[in-house]
Amino acid sequence: MNPTAGGLGVSDPKRAVYWRDRLVVMLGLGLSGAVLTYFLLVNRWGFSTLGFTPIFERLLLLYDAHAAWFCTAIAIMAAFGSRAAPYQSIARFIDQYLVRTLAAFVVAFALGAVFVYHDYPLAIDEYAAVFQAKIFASGHLVGHLPPYLVDWLIAPGFNRVFLFASPITGRVVEAYWPGFALLLAPFERLGAPWLCNPLLAGVGLYLIHRITLEITRDRVAAGFAVLFSVASGAYVANAISFYSMQAHLTANLLYAWLLMTPTRGRALAAGFVGSLALILHNPFPHMLFALPWLIAFLVDRDRRRVLLPLIAGYVPLSLVGGVGWLWVRGRIGADIHRTHLAGVKAFFRWPDAVMWNARAAGLAKLWVWAVPCLLLFAVLGFVRWRRDWRVRLLAWSAVTTFLGYFFVVFDQGHGWGNRYFHSAWGVLPILAAGAFAGGSGQREKLTAFAGAAAVLSLLLLVPYQLYQIDGFIGRHLAQLPAPRRPGNDVIFVNPDGGFYIGDMIQNDPELRDPDLRMFSYGPRRDAALVRRFWPHAVEVDWGPYGEEWNLGPVDRRIVPPGGSSPRFVFPAAPPARPAGVTPPR
Repeated sequence: MNPTAGGLGVSDPKRAVYWRDRLVVMLGLGLSGAVLTYFLLVNRWGFSTLGFTPIFERLLLLYDAHAAWFCTAIAIMAAFGSRAAPYQSIARFIDQYLVRTLAAFVVAFALGAVFVYHDYPLAIDEYAAVFQAKIFASGHLVGHLPPYLVDWLIAPGFNRVFLFASPITGRVVEAYWPGFALLLAPFERLGAPWLCNPLLAGVGLYLIHRITLEITRDRVAAGFAVLFSVASGAYVANAISFYSMQAHLTANLLYAWLLMTPTRGRALAAGFVGSLALILHNPFPHMLFALPWLIAFLVDRDRRRVLLPLIAGYVPLSLVGGVGWLWVRGRIGADIHRTHLAGVKAFFRWPDAVMWNARAAGLAKLWVWAVPCLLLFAVLGFVRWRRDWRVRLLAWSAVTTFLGYFFVVFDQGHGWGNRYFHSAWGVLPILAAGAFAGGSGQREKLTAFAGAAAVLSLLLLVPYQLYQIDGFIGRHLAQLPAPRRPGNDVIFVNPDGGFYIGDMIQNDPELRDPDLRMFSYGPRRDAALVRRFWPHAVEVDWGPYGEEWNLGPVDRRIVPPGGSSPRFVFPAAPPARPAGVTPPR
């Protein structure tokens, strides 16, 4: 008698899979509860936010804590799912109509960038790249500001940290490396900077689909990988922002995909992509991602033959965009080298209690800003495909990226989700989809759980997090009054007069915007500066944020000789300061 022909032989394996999957679902619910418990107990027992930057603490304890309830509720609802077929059909549809689906998501991301993110670089980190992109888009390498106004147009605390401007020559560039600004520059030229990250996100989705398909040879799994991505708040939020992290994610995925079939030509191309990733804003994210690949190619005899083309691909852009950029910055101020070296030393140290707590918070944010239990699915996918060297290297890239930031002194400050991990975030949906690849059709319960979690996250959690982002940016922008029309306004911003209000001192590098936002040195000095350049200006508003001056009923900008757009033009030397000027009150 064939023992597998009877009911016992056939049903026992299925029952074993069924109960194993139920245990995984219970583990997922337990982990979701543990993350929620973290938010309930932080600052009460065990974990502390002492030493965190105010913005990181606020987003964690208010916005992320509220989202954790949604995340847990979705996991509970998804646990009642029992049929995998509807979700497999969605994944199959995504794969079958991939180009149309990705185009639709790019359009959705673009709309989100305009209407949710307000087409506005919220954090000074984002503004620095936008500022440099405007310089590149105008055909210049560096910007020029009136030297005597540098400390008014750029908040003193931001000079040599986010921007680097000389008060002697007025030459100005961003403090970060220029790769992302180069990517953003064509979109600035077209007047659509908000379109850059949505397009990069669309390319990232294609690469996630492609890598998953090459590893698993399963089109449904590739569709699930895309679904897991767009149903995760971290992917969507970075896709609509002005952060460079979406470019990091896409570049690292392209780098890995090129090296999965390691020919000399693809290795050379991977090196070029890697060099771009190195200079996107700083080299650390790509260094952590690429390290496992470089080590593996060094120790493996078969793959060592492409190591030289890989390294050769890194050289040109690294020299021009990396070393060359440091030279450009060095030309702006004689003390740039001293400042730069001191800054590098200040970036890293051995982990202390604050850094451990920051990374624990980052792990909680990573869970909340993804499809509920996505990290668990990624672990299951890795276990299933761990014999594939490509999967091992992808997993190592994620691990080294997460662990590497334990030695970074910052907690990330602004940012949605775990921004420091986002350069390797694309690994998660790829590994997670592997858990549901070919032969997993019998895993009805687990597939139903994951599919339901993804769909509910897309319908509930992501919209809620977009609502949070929209509300946060709207309240941030409301801290300053709207410009008075007709004419132009100068708004002096007191950094102590609001929450991160200093980040709103944002000006075009060629002063083409209709209004100026300047650092406030107090009402007397602010008024004296206005009277020097616009004697007939009227102060129209004041408050804790600073003061608002209207320059008159006509546009005070002029079109310079050979120029194509009006801008504020100041004399080479400031006029004499009028005596006894006090602001009207």
